[in-house]
Formats: sequence, C-alpha cells, structure tokens
Amino acid sequence: MKMCVVAARAGSKGLPDKNIKSFAGRPLLAHTVEQAAQSGIFDIIAISSESDRYLDVGREAGANLLIKRPDELATDFVAKPPVLSHALHTAEIEAACKVEMFFDLQPTSPLRTPQDIPGAAKKLEENPHLLNIVSVARAKASPYYTLVEETSDGRIELSKPGVRFGRRQDLPECYQLNGSIYAWRRQPILDQLPALTERTGFWLMADECSFDIDTPLDFAVAAFVATYHFGWPETR
Repeated sequence: MKMCVVAARAGSKGLPDKNIKSFAGRPLLAHTVEQAAQSGIFDIIAISSESDRYLDVGREAGANLLIKRPDELATDFVAKPPVLSHALHTAEIEAACKVEMFFDLQPTSPLRTPQDIPGAAKKLEENPHLLNIVSVARAKASPYYTLVEETSDGRIELSKPGVRFGRRQDLPECYQLNGSIYAWRRQPILDQLPALTERTGFWLMADECSFDIDTPLDFAVAAFVATYHFGWPETR
C-alpha cells in the first residue's frame, strides 16, 4: 500500500498562510493534493495540519484522510521526522492497513510534472538497497568552483578546498535538494531517520519545476513561471 502526506502547518512566518494562499486560482496546497491524486499510485492521500481550515482545504482538493496534528508537532522548532511518523501511525490505525511506501509531498512546491511522483516511486521500487528517494535539481552553484565558506579567522575559502579542476566541464555533477518529493520505505519513517542517509537515492527534476515557496519573492517567481511557462491561470 502506498500513502502520501501533505504536511501543511498554519504557522508560516515568512509568508503568512502561504499553504492556502491563492496560486493560479487554487489554494497552494490544493495543487499538491491534486497532483498526488493524478499520479494514480496512492491508496491514501493525507493532509496533516493543526488547522481545521487547512484540513478542510485539503479535503476539498481530494485528500481522503485528514490528520489533525497535535499542537506540539506544529511549532517552529519541530523537525519533520516526528510529523511524518505521526502521520504514518495515524493512517495505519485509521485505515487498518500497513503502508509499504510513504511519500512526503511538500505543499510549497506546486510545479511538479505528472511524471515526477510515479517516477520517484518506480526508482525506489527498482532499487531495493535504497531506503528513500529525495527530489533534486541541478545545482546553480558548485562547491568546487563558486560556493565559499567563512573560516574561523574571517576569510572565505571554497567549500571543497584543495580540489582543482581546469575547466568547469570537468567538475563532478552537483545537485541541490528542491524539497518537492521525499519517497520512503516504511521502516525509516518509523525510525524517524533524516532525509539523507548512506542509502538515499535521488529523482532529478527540471529547474522550472523546482520551486520551494517560502517568501513573497519565491511566490511571485513561481507564479510567473506557472503562468508564462506552464500556461496555468494567472495568479492575482
């Protein structure tokens, strides 16, 4: 059995109520719920929130399980693993089932393609040595060439110092997490493992699909791409 959860906390500070802010004519989180349904792979599509209003939006968008998150799991200081573990435990009790594959689909990443969700699932299924899959985009800055860190004495140096390449083309391929998709086997969720382990694989997404909305500028840029690249309704 496959399950996904859209974890939508109501307490955003950078962009208040961003998870239900209108985006291309729909509440932001509704796009992720609808993409989960359109993928056709999930038995359970859940929304987890401490807000009844957010849960109602998720239900209207097509979620078939509403998970009321305890207040202690809805603060600014709670990491994602206990939230996901709570969602899995709740779903298995409510549906009297055992979830074999668990997806965390971020509601602030509305520009996935129809291929991204089933593609990540297929990659996890075909690689039994992997515990999970994370979605990535090609990195815009390289730790070998342009990313720098501050040293203890106030200088800056390359994040990967001591590695020399003659040409940019010779650099190892680097990726950045885009936050859109996290696909897991069951046990790592129960064990509350971090997203990156020694057995984590990746699903590569296009740059234009790899927006994580956290600020008003993020929202404006993603809305522009949605309208003028993908042809979605204009965000007003």
